[in-house]
Amino acid sequence: MDRNFFTLKRMIIGVLVLAAAGWFSLPGNAQKKAPDKDHGHEAHQHESHEHKAQKPEVHKKDDHKHDGHKDEALPPGQVKLSPEAVKRANIKVEPAAAGALAGKVQLTGELVFNEEKTARVSSRLAGRVVKITADYGAEVKKGDALAVIDSVELGQAQNSFLQAAASYRVAQKGYERARLLWQEKAISQAEFLERQAKFELATSERDYAENRLHLLGLTDADIARLFRGSKSRKGPSFHAEVDSTFTLRSPIAGRVVDRKMTPGLVVKTEEELFVIADTTTLWCFIQIPEKDLPLIKIGSPVTIRVSSLPQGEFAGTIDYIAAMVEKATRMTRARVRVGNSKGELKAGMFANIQVGSDTRTALNVPEAAVVATGGEQYVFIEQEPGLYFKRVIKPGLKVGGRKEVLEGLKEGERVVVQGAFTLKSELEKESLEAEHGH
Repeated sequence: MDRNFFTLKRMIIGVLVLAAAGWFSLPGNAQKKAPDKDHGHEAHQHESHEHKAQKPEVHKKDDHKHDGHKDEALPPGQVKLSPEAVKRANIKVEPAAAGALAGKVQLTGELVFNEEKTARVSSRLAGRVVKITADYGAEVKKGDALAVIDSVELGQAQNSFLQAAASYRVAQKGYERARLLWQEKAISQAEFLERQAKFELATSERDYAENRLHLLGLTDADIARLFRGSKSRKGPSFHAEVDSTFTLRSPIAGRVVDRKMTPGLVVKTEEELFVIADTTTLWCFIQIPEKDLPLIKIGSPVTIRVSSLPQGEFAGTIDYIAAMVEKATRMTRARVRVGNSKGELKAGMFANIQVGSDTRTALNVPEAAVVATGGEQYVFIEQEPGLYFKRVIKPGLKVGGRKEVLEGLKEGERVVVQGAFTLKSELEKESLEAEHGH
């Protein structure tokens, strides 16, 4: 019994071994074992294949996103705002139109004395001040006395004149006597000619001395008075007729606006002693910016105001414009002549000047509508509500808060007149974002 059991057990084991050997010998099962050997390589190829299959899908997704952004992007120079942003920025639009440009240019200047009616008085002689007859602010006429000065030089010149006059009289009498004697044949012609030459020399010396007194400021009346006095005096007191003092007189009619002398002061010929000015008219020198020169010309009417007279207006005209522009300031100097018959204006006052110019019709926009960046000037045009685009223009004159447009804008186009700088900021922001994206 036990032997049969063991025999049956061996038979069953043999059958299982044979069955297993037959199963592994099948072609299909041999092929299944090969992948186990190259399993890593095929897995890698499978993953690579899946990655390649998925990669176009990722690019396609990104391309789709990029295409969506491209649809929303605006061309360069355009800005789009939502209605809320437009309201928040307080953007206002007006159609461009041609209108009258009334030239009113605001300038500043300084009042000065009219140099054509101002005299700076000095003495022709050095000397000492004896008396002052014209005080500050005094109204004087031409020829009125300003001061009395004692001059040694004048006394010497008078002495020389009196001496020359005496020599002239002596020579004159000798000549007249010699002429009578020569006519009577009492003297020779040579002697007569000698007396004649002495007389002519004495005449020239007298004329020289008299002309010198005129150059020193004496009038014909002063010289005649001196000459008459010398005839009435005889003996040792003759020199008492010489008066070394002279009167300094005003060369023009006007007001004493400055005085630089006091009694007893020794003055020299080159010193300025008085300033006399006619204050009924003043000058106002103004500086005109280079850009405003086309608006201003000689003869342009001017209205002058000063801070001390806020309610007062003074009319004048431009009578001079300099022929050059100052390099440092890019300004041109001009002069206004203004009436001052009441004396309300004072030299040295600063003034606000409004210059009027010719009125003309031209396409123009408010100054606030024009934006300047990088050497160019432009405006924003409304293409549709909330959509604006930049338009470069060629500006002209700037008058009264408006700017003329020479090129780049047509009449009727809707221009942003308020909020242009907000659009400029948005435009610059988009430009920076575009650069950053690239």
